[in-house]
Amino acid sequence: MKLSAARGLDAAVGALEMRLLPRLQRAADEPHFAAVRASIQPAFWVMAATTVLVYFWIPPRPIAWHLSALFARFLDAYHIGFGAMGVALMLLLANNLALRLHYNRIAAIILTSIAFALSLPRPVPLSPLVLLGTLSASSLFLAIIVASISGEMMRWIRRFISNLPLALAVSALAVIVVFAGIAALLAPSHQSVADVLLATVKPLIGVGDTLPALLLVVFLQVLLWTAGVHGPGFLAALTTPIFLGAIDANGQALLHHEAPPHIVTITLFLFFFPGGSGATLPLNLLMLFSKIPRIRRLGYASLLPSIINVNEPLIFGLPLVMNPTLTIPFICVPLILATTTYVAMYFGLVDKTVVFLPSAIPAPIAAWLTTNGDWRAVVLVLGNIVLAFVLYAPFYRSFEEALRAKPEQEAALVKTAEAIREHELALERHPETAEGDEEPSA
Repeated sequence: MKLSAARGLDAAVGALEMRLLPRLQRAADEPHFAAVRASIQPAFWVMAATTVLVYFWIPPRPIAWHLSALFARFLDAYHIGFGAMGVALMLLLANNLALRLHYNRIAAIILTSIAFALSLPRPVPLSPLVLLGTLSASSLFLAIIVASISGEMMRWIRRFISNLPLALAVSALAVIVVFAGIAALLAPSHQSVADVLLATVKPLIGVGDTLPALLLVVFLQVLLWTAGVHGPGFLAALTTPIFLGAIDANGQALLHHEAPPHIVTITLFLFFFPGGSGATLPLNLLMLFSKIPRIRRLGYASLLPSIINVNEPLIFGLPLVMNPTLTIPFICVPLILATTTYVAMYFGLVDKTVVFLPSAIPAPIAAWLTTNGDWRAVVLVLGNIVLAFVLYAPFYRSFEEALRAKPEQEAALVKTAEAIREHELALERHPETAEGDEEPSA
């Protein structure tokens, strides 16, 4: 029975490797997805820096040194920080798209900025802080759409006009005419592109706030990781604006003494991904007691990264990529933990998340902070870790027994994972090699 099950898993992973993996890798290498993935993380740092700046210095007003006032000030600051993140994403995405699709990067940044400005709410607030607060998390969708449309227009024009100055002039005219025309069409209804997108994002946040939607996102993220594709990065263009919008709405509700409306936010993933995608911290703990020296050493080496939710050393080092024995728990454990987390918050057993936090904060600490100090959130995360440990244990034992019986399988798994990782690193080092126009512009 065990032998037939093992053969079935091997056959399933073999089919995944031969049929699905190449398609997933081609999709992940697609220039637009790759550009968003490369732009999101630096934009997060801009948001964090802006939040700190606004919190401490802008506007210059006395700080009330008690917890509730400090927390309210922070909610105000990071609401503005989300808007700054959208502006940064727009600039970074314009640059990264031009790099991958081979048209002029400086012109792309300038024209995308003009298109972005033409898409802002009317009348445009005179205060940059008011403007950023008005845009907030919706600015991420605005940045992605404006940069993508502007970039495609520039790429299309560059294909048909070989003379660079003429191509840039036509591109500038086209971008301005298109976005100014859209602004003029929306003006009678006192709407802008940003307003339309904000109205569009709200129902998407509502759809994303359901358990089926959460489980679908979790499933896709971990499935992509099993093929060596960065799941969160691949889905970032759609999920990040939605889940950031939800956490922003929760924070603003709390600021105005209202009940936070959303369960599924970007910070919720820390509850059911302890150790990173796949909830791999318990797996890392199991590795510490491995009878295989390489895996035991890897367990100790990757423990600190796992505590701060960085699990690439496990995904590509154990490896979890294309691993028939550990694929099932890697996919199923997060789905179970996501369900327990959602149900706990749905029934009010744990407070909802109200603050965006970096994923590098250990899960129990992050859970306490993001729920505004709810101790039950810490209990929930620790319970999820124990549950994941119990669920991973039998699969891990089977994996270790299989390696001890056939050591050559370990080498084959590691070789496959290294090849996938090298492919990812090559694209990170040389993004201009992504598929795009053959002739790069100056």
